[in-house]
Amino acid sequence: MFRIGIDVGSTYTKYCVTRDGEIISLQAEKTQLRQLDYFEVKLAEFCSLYQDAETVACGYGKNNVPGVKNVNELIALAKGGWHVTKESGAILDIGGQDTKVIIHEGGKLKDFFVNEKCAAGSGMFLSNVLAQISLPFGEIDLTGNTYPDVKLSSTCAVFAQSEIVEMIADNRTEKEIAVAVIRQILTNAKALLSKISADRILISGGMSRIRGIADFAAEIFQKDCFTTDFGQYLSAIGCAVLSV
Repeated sequence: MFRIGIDVGSTYTKYCVTRDGEIISLQAEKTQLRQLDYFEVKLAEFCSLYQDAETVACGYGKNNVPGVKNVNELIALAKGGWHVTKESGAILDIGGQDTKVIIHEGGKLKDFFVNEKCAAGSGMFLSNVLAQISLPFGEIDLTGNTYPDVKLSSTCAVFAQSEIVEMIADNRTEKEIAVAVIRQILTNAKALLSKISADRILISGGMSRIRGIADFAAEIFQKDCFTTDFGQYLSAIGCAVLSV
């Protein structure tokens, strides 16, 4: 039986298709405007490809996916993390608008913490800066980071923007600026992690695709961190396998 999971995030929408619990397709695209109309067409496309598929949605725009069951994103994240890693524990999810830490056991949500909506603690901050300095996301590589002294002192994106302008004036490279921004996002996330006792953290969300992010985060958090190739899709996967 086919099942479809849809995670309508603030910046990207992720799709997962499973057959009898096995992942057969993953897709991601920019979250669209006029979502009710858009998802009506999108669901019709899915129905033509996967007849009689059951669809479950989560995320900011879950109520804009017509005629399907929707679930809390954190419940889906827990289920998706377990399905992919078969490892209970903590997941740090850095989304476009907020950062979340959850604790789950066997895919069942046990506890969670969400940061206040602050741009400096979200993926949107990184996206905006990358656009400003014309650095493609795929070119970020934190492997063997050699810029430990490049930091932002402000915890607010508005004030941090002034620091970035100063860094540009000081002839800092695109990579140095990107590293400083990522360090700031993770430093903000550290406050959430202080609320839990887990020593091993799974990093999910779009930032999990950055090369070297696990070791970089481990240095900041002083905890063992790891990623998975499916990190961007965990909530969509969770939606697709919730009742499997």
